[in-house]
Parts: sequence; C-alpha cells; structure tokens
Amino acid sequence: MKFLRPYRVAAVLLVIFCGLHTAGGMFGRKDLGFAANAVFISMQSVFFDFGGARCSWYGFWLGFGLTVSLFLLLAAVVSWQLDKVAPADFGPLEVIAWALALSMAGTAALSWMYFFAGSAILATVVAGLLVAGAIGKGFTRERRGSPQ
Repeated sequence: MKFLRPYRVAAVLLVIFCGLHTAGGMFGRKDLGFAANAVFISMQSVFFDFGGARCSWYGFWLGFGLTVSLFLLLAAVVSWQLDKVAPADFGPLEVIAWALALSMAGTAALSWMYFFAGSAILATVVAGLLVAGAIGKGFTRERRGSPQ
C-alpha cells in the first residue's frame, strides 16, 4: 500500500482533474444549444478596454480557466512532495498542507455551487484526501514525540 497514501492519490487525481479541466472544460467546446452558443460567440466577438488592454469576456474566461489548470497542476506537485516529507519533518510544512487542503475544500464548495457533479465530486474527494494526509502526517509526528 506504499503507493496508495492520501497525498499520492490526491496528486494523481489532481493531475487528472487538471487534464479534464483543460481538455474538456477549456478546449473541449461542444454545442450547448442556440442560446448558450450565442453567448459564447458574443464572448469571443465583443471587445472592451480594461486596464489599458484590449480584452474580451472570452479572453477572461479562457485566461482564468487556464490559470485554474495551472494551479491544479501546482497542487498536484505540492501534494506529491508533501507525501515525501517524513512525519518528523512535517511540522514547518503543516501550514502549507492545511492551506492546500482548505483551498481544495473551498474549490469543492464552489464546484458544488457553480459547476456540475463530476468536478464537485472530484474536488471533494481530493479535499478529503488532503485532509487525511495532513492529519496522518501530523498524527504520526505527534505519536513519535517529534517537536513541532
């Protein structure tokens, strides 16, 4: 069970989440009906000046979406690296571990509010794994009597 530790499973799921979000969400356009397609076309064709740049709502949507993909990838790398940390050395990184877990819990909550069940379930599972990883590393450190 060496490979089924919470942080490793979370890291793999985060890479999958990143891939699905990017390929399916950002670049996987499909027909969503006349009204939705009209809005999407308008997002691509209506430009405005914002902060000294020429922008479109499509550009904002795509840029923010790809930013989310990059942060999912960063979360995967951080999760994988947290798995490598020995419990005795976990103390200084605990705040990072909990920040990662709480940000994913927030992502899960937002996914349940604004997106579809697939992304919400995946985010919820990852958040649970990150919480389990943080608790497990902290608990193991405390049981061994390691200083914080």
